[in-house]
Amino acid sequence: ETAGVSENAKLIVKKTFDSYTDNEVLMPKADYTFKVEADSTASGKTKDGLEIKPGIVNGLTEQIISYTNTDKPDSKVKSTEFDFSKVVFPGIGVYRYTVSEKQGDVEGITYDTKKWTVDVYVGNKANNEEGFEVLYIVSKEGTSSTKKPIEFTNSIKTTSLKIEKQITGNAGDRKKSFNFTLTLRPSEYYKTGSVVKIEQDGSKKDVTIGTPYKFTLGHGKSVMLSKLPIGINYYLSEDEANKDGYTTTATLKEQGKEKSSDFTLSTQNQKTDEYADEIVVTNNRDTQVPTG
Repeated sequence: ETAGVSENAKLIVKKTFDSYTDNEVLMPKADYTFKVEADSTASGKTKDGLEIKPGIVNGLTEQIISYTNTDKPDSKVKSTEFDFSKVVFPGIGVYRYTVSEKQGDVEGITYDTKKWTVDVYVGNKANNEEGFEVLYIVSKEGTSSTKKPIEFTNSIKTTSLKIEKQITGNAGDRKKSFNFTLTLRPSEYYKTGSVVKIEQDGSKKDVTIGTPYKFTLGHGKSVMLSKLPIGINYYLSEDEANKDGYTTTATLKEQGKEKSSDFTLSTQNQKTDEYADEIVVTNNRDTQVPTG
């Protein structure tokens, strides 16, 4: 078969995430919907001696391609098909359609806005049978004259979270490590059990969505989640907060924001967006000069 030409009644639609090459980036669990519509912009004109007519959509349904959190770069290319044998064509001609991807609302995903032009060539049925059938199907990108197979390309963007520890005050013990718990909450797009990476002291570990992740930080130390999904919620708590004479405060600085805002440990349900989050947790302990 020639590229962009199907010699049966089935039109294959491919979908990929072109720039998705990193196994550590989590694919959101989501459906992508493709629709076929009648195109009447060239009605009355002819092509290859046949009249161009608006496509007939009766018998065609929207097609869905699904991805899950377990999809990785080696499974990023998927396909579906529109079956034009289910359409009853009333006569000979070139029936023109457009195929496009519905714009969804999964955060971090860029949808494809391309429209493809599809010409379905319909002729008499073989063997002197009554009626008409699809001879072949030609697809082109937009108004281009080059035959090309249909492919929609989406992209995934991630964000990051850095958590840093500071110990201050004249009695702050800078040799002490403090115990933290980070919980990534499951959502419609990111399910319990899916994994993202956390980096600490040059090594990477797994953070499982829905399972509290425990780690320790000393003064000036930090952890980093550099490929965190956009639109996921997280909690952060410190076991020793406001104990042993320490006053514990936390600030959240978002990339692109001038100043930090107060961050409430244990209860603040923070949602990630495209801007990197940086949380600094400070434990301050001062001792007064003893009197008497």
